[in-house]
Amino acid sequence: MKSGLQRQLRISAPIYGRVFAPLIKSSPASVEHARQCSPIPEVEFQARLGADLPPRAKPYTVDEVGDAVVSLHPGIELAECRFIHDAAFPPMPAIMADGSGSGTIVLGEPIVDWRSRDVATQDVVLNCNGIERRRGSAAEAIDHPLVPLAWLANELSRTGIGLKAGQTISTGTLTGMLRPKAGETYVADFGPLGSVSATYS
Repeated sequence: MKSGLQRQLRISAPIYGRVFAPLIKSSPASVEHARQCSPIPEVEFQARLGADLPPRAKPYTVDEVGDAVVSLHPGIELAECRFIHDAAFPPMPAIMADGSGSGTIVLGEPIVDWRSRDVATQDVVLNCNGIERRRGSAAEAIDHPLVPLAWLANELSRTGIGLKAGQTISTGTLTGMLRPKAGETYVADFGPLGSVSATYS
């Protein structure tokens, strides 16, 4: 997670939450704006596991975690926050209870030969109704997407939960937080790595 976003959330370490399988969709996708709780579109790489990463005493390395990833996707997380983001915004335990703002994940097509591509420095542009709203890269925000994924694997190993094949992990926002309006379509352009689209109907 981006340090600037950590400051906005008043936390000092990465956080995580669960996204349930019916809320993982393929691009293009849409959600009903009126049914979203304080919606936040976030451009993120999405990793799908092809092997388990069970709890163990020895920490997982980034390379080990990479070996467990069967595909990496451009994506948009349509996050939701059940709290009003003001001076009364609650501390981390409440944020975690909210699933860390979990919502819907929209996946683009798998990135071909992703391990041989320079995904970390790829410039990503977030357009809204055809107008550029944000720009960023993994290198500027979260380092390589495998870095937060390795952190999560080790955190869930430490807590005895682990990760399983078939799970999809959203690795952290590259473009910060925006407040969408009904009728807006967001397209995240990952250049040669692909694109992904989500609409707030």
